[in-house]
Amino acid sequence: MLVRLVRRRFGDTVAAHSAPVLAQITEPTVLEDLGEALLDCADGEAWLAALADRR
Repeated sequence: MLVRLVRRRFGDTVAAHSAPVLAQITEPTVLEDLGEALLDCADGEAWLAALADRR
């Protein structure tokens, strides 16, 4: 679901970079935090940085 939201908000390229990282996350709390970060990030670059910080 997060990949779909990333694609809608930031486009196909950012979603393609995000998908493999998101697929490896198994902790629900990390996914919840990333869902909030998705709302807070101003652009795809900020989202990818937030995603990298939570790996």
